[in-house]
Amino acid sequence: MSGLGGKLGKLAQAGWAWVTPRWAGPDQALTFLNKPLPRNVGWLHTLGSLLLVYLLFQVLTGVLLGFYYSPSVDSAHQSYTYIREELLLGRFLTNLHRYGAGFIIVTVFLHLLRSFFLGSYKKPRELLWITGLMLGVLLTLFAFTGQLLPYDQRGYWATVVGISIASSAPGAGDLVGQLLTGGYGDIGPATLSRFYILHVTVLPLVLFGLIGLHLSILQKTGSSGPSDGSTPEPIKTFYPSQAVKDVLVAAAGALLLCAVAALVKTHDTGPANPAAGNFVPRPEWYFLSHYEILKMLPGSIQVVGTFVLPNLLLAVLMTLPFLDRGPDRHWKKRKFWVVAGALIIVGIVGLTAQGILTAPKTHGQDSVEADGLTPIEHGRLLFDEKKCNQCHSINGVGGSKAPDLTHVSTRLREDFIPAWVRNPRNFKPDTDMPAFEGTEDELDALVTYLLTLE
Repeated sequence: MSGLGGKLGKLAQAGWAWVTPRWAGPDQALTFLNKPLPRNVGWLHTLGSLLLVYLLFQVLTGVLLGFYYSPSVDSAHQSYTYIREELLLGRFLTNLHRYGAGFIIVTVFLHLLRSFFLGSYKKPRELLWITGLMLGVLLTLFAFTGQLLPYDQRGYWATVVGISIASSAPGAGDLVGQLLTGGYGDIGPATLSRFYILHVTVLPLVLFGLIGLHLSILQKTGSSGPSDGSTPEPIKTFYPSQAVKDVLVAAAGALLLCAVAALVKTHDTGPANPAAGNFVPRPEWYFLSHYEILKMLPGSIQVVGTFVLPNLLLAVLMTLPFLDRGPDRHWKKRKFWVVAGALIIVGIVGLTAQGILTAPKTHGQDSVEADGLTPIEHGRLLFDEKKCNQCHSINGVGGSKAPDLTHVSTRLREDFIPAWVRNPRNFKPDTDMPAFEGTEDELDALVTYLLTLE
């Protein structure tokens, strides 16, 4: 046995000696392992390595799922069900991919928090901060495009709301909606195909490029030194002390993800049914803070929650290195930004917790209580509860006694719709359409939903 080990060792040395003069990889690896680090680098700086491990999990599980997945509206959910129910370890594999998305969002959030509170976005690390934010945005797009691929009820209706939100962007909203749906205005084969291509081809290419850029900038600028202003004298190298910490945290994170995927169940909500207009989606927990903001706003100013606030926050974060240009990195010297950041974090965490605690109670697959819904969701629910669908149709689903409402918001003025719904006989005395019976909040929610029908 020892003789075999000696032969393998000699073979490895020979291979190393042959590769070294022909490829810069070995030299670069040694340079990285021997890279000097400031004295403050420690456990908090392991989040980047943990994120890379989670991304590797997503890539591997995504490839394995892709071997059996069929991106067609007729077979997508069927193939998803086959993976979960028939394939060996299929349920564990799908859970690993789904929960992995949440683990990634949490890790990115913590990674950015560490950089923010330690002032690591300051000169000369502005580009490192900006590319990190871009990676965070890109990973949320992964989550958004991935939720439709099982083509189940949850993913379908969550995507309906998501596209409606994206389409609310001033100016470019209509174009975004057309690009996502293929120009058809509703979710169908073109939408699923586009989301699949984005999820498995376009976004990964951008992701790998951004990761490479982010790591190359990190190699150039290095880790930030102590935030107390003392001289960041390098007193250690990456290997072995920091490398051991990175490996331990990555291993613990991988085990935790595997445990959650194995023990925490996920439920199949059934194949997507565009006719089930009263199915109210609940977004993944990492989108709940956004949904809670939408619930607080009346329909007339929904664009503030869907577009203005998220993009304003992103713009401030992107320009933060140029707004906070002072040399001090200690939190006591950056009280304004630290307090502002802490308030935003408390708000996001609080809204997320509120969304989880006030989730509507499910009474079967296709109905939920109206509490805890956005105005668009509530309006769609009211459209069926008030039996509007018995006379009006939307996208070919519903009655034929009254006008089709598929594109009603493009045919009627926004200020006319509430008055028409409240008492249609004021405008057409011989109409069979009854007056709306409900509160002003319910009317507002119904109108908000109708205004999304473009």
